[in-house]
Amino acid sequence: MINQKPFVHKLVICANVFVRKDGKYLLMKRSPEKKYAPNKIHPFGGKIDKDENPYVGAVREIKEEIGIDIKNLKLEAVILEKTDEKDLPVNWLVFYFSADYDKGEVKINEEGEAVYLTENEIKNSDQFPSVKSILDHILNPNDGTVFTTNSYKGFESGMQEISKNVCIV
Repeated sequence: MINQKPFVHKLVICANVFVRKDGKYLLMKRSPEKKYAPNKIHPFGGKIDKDENPYVGAVREIKEEIGIDIKNLKLEAVILEKTDEKDLPVNWLVFYFSADYDKGEVKINEEGEAVYLTENEIKNSDQFPSVKSILDHILNPNDGTVFTTNSYKGFESGMQEISKNVCIV
């Protein structure tokens, strides 16, 4: 009876995309009003819909959130973010992709401000710890897909990372 109980994983599944354009990456500076990761630099994306695979969800999220089309979508990383249940009663399974800008005009998004950053600017920016720890792999087109499990405590006080396990395929 493995994984047959309802909600055994308690996962929120997301797809986020690092969009390349003209030698820079189109990312988001999250709104200071956000409860989760305010002011952090983060790729655009979001939660996967019911019965939607992460690839399709990534394309949809980019179109919905910022109004552009992307091409050459490639899976770069899969991160399992675990928290104590008392901090947050779900864990996050996040699929990180890279893609090239194809067409469309970037629209305003209430989630945060669209910013274009170089690789060095991204590396020196304020990011969520799980992304910062694998950023070099995401930005290197020769690396394979990275799988990590990150554990955190203290969701309300800024989520201090307590352990990490990384595997590159």
